[in-house]
Amino acid sequence: MSESPLYHFRKSRRQRARLFRNMAAMCWVYVAAVEAFVRFGGAHVPGETRMAVLVTLPLASVVLLGVAWWHRRNPGVYEATITRERFTVRYPGSQRWSFSVPLEDIRRFESRRELSHAGASPITQGIVLRDGRFLPITMNYGNHIGRMHKAVQAVRPEVEFPARVNQRTRGLGLDRDYAE
Repeated sequence: MSESPLYHFRKSRRQRARLFRNMAAMCWVYVAAVEAFVRFGGAHVPGETRMAVLVTLPLASVVLLGVAWWHRRNPGVYEATITRERFTVRYPGSQRWSFSVPLEDIRRFESRRELSHAGASPITQGIVLRDGRFLPITMNYGNHIGRMHKAVQAVRPEVEFPARVNQRTRGLGLDRDYAE
């Protein structure tokens, strides 16, 4: 890319593994804190609570270390770049979450959620194109959708990012698609 980007975010899985290792270490800090509180604080902690801490946090630590190990063993780089002409996202190993579109094709940024008989889905953020397609932008790597929106608005001020979550409802006699 010859021109300087308006927005650029890059994070490797190796960098991401550090977060999971730190979370695993914090599980042990909490275990130590509860034990110190019981032994030296003189306060009573119910047996069920103490046992839950002594069992669940070490198990969570093992799971988190497994996730960190996977990130280290499977290299990949997440990258999002916005220039004056294009918005490009490269998600490692996923064509669904990777895209490259001209800025003039972007209608708006949007947060979406689906409501069904099973409850509400997690909120998905992304862009809506002029042809109606929605391209999700995952936040798994710690990027910031608000900054992406501001970068696009620097070139196309008419591109909005409504605060309201666009919802689709399905089931129990309701069938309403996302609002245009």
